[in-house]
Amino acid sequence: MPRTGFTVRRVGEHWELVNSRHYGRTVVLKSWPRDRHAEAFEHCYRLNGRSIEELRAAFH
Repeated sequence: MPRTGFTVRRVGEHWELVNSRHYGRTVVLKSWPRDRHAEAFEHCYRLNGRSIEELRAAFH
């Protein structure tokens, strides 16, 4: 499993976790309903080796 390159994108009414560097843009690794965006971004940060505190600091 790659250690970096994970991103979250919004597609319609849901969020998708992708890693286009390793799997291509069309491969969706996980998805969340639109109202669960915090969970999606937290998961993405963890997969990229970053802490949830870094995520929260970026938005405050």
